[in-house]
Amino acid sequence: MAERYDFSDSSKISEHFSVQEFRCRCGRTHDTLLDTGLVQKLEKLRDTLKCRAITINSGYRCSDHDRAVGGNGSGMHTKGMAADIVCTGADGKPVNSGVICCAAQDIGFGGIGKINGTAVHVDVRTSNFWKGDETVPGGTSGSVTADFYQYFGLSRAEVYGTETLTGRLEINGKTYNVTLTEIG
Repeated sequence: MAERYDFSDSSKISEHFSVQEFRCRCGRTHDTLLDTGLVQKLEKLRDTLKCRAITINSGYRCSDHDRAVGGNGSGMHTKGMAADIVCTGADGKPVNSGVICCAAQDIGFGGIGKINGTAVHVDVRTSNFWKGDETVPGGTSGSVTADFYQYFGLSRAEVYGTETLTGRLEINGKTYNVTLTEIG
């Protein structure tokens, strides 16, 4: 559900995000619409990928600004339901957009689109699900895949990493050295 915030509002709306990060970039001083579900899913994406930060390149857009940047003036950004983001990993480096798209798919974003090598569009639409790639012809007008793992050729281990635990296990008086690998 989208809430309306005054232009001057800079309050925190979650642990890691504030209203001003989602403000329209048109330069005018108007209210910001922001869907609480979008913010919740961005927090989940940040935690899932263990990001140091998620930068909002574009959040809410007024209709004029949406058209000025190539939108139709009534898309998900104009409803406060979308954000174009870049994730910074725990190592301080940008996370690859393919990895972000796969994780966003797992979290359940309704619209996901690769913008470039590190930037991704995510939204919380509930119908007409879209998985696009703006770097290919036609990648903005329709879905390019049903599964980003297959599209980018990534495994869950490549998206989430692995954790290996080693130890000893005793069964019926015998001791075994064991290695367990957790994926994601």
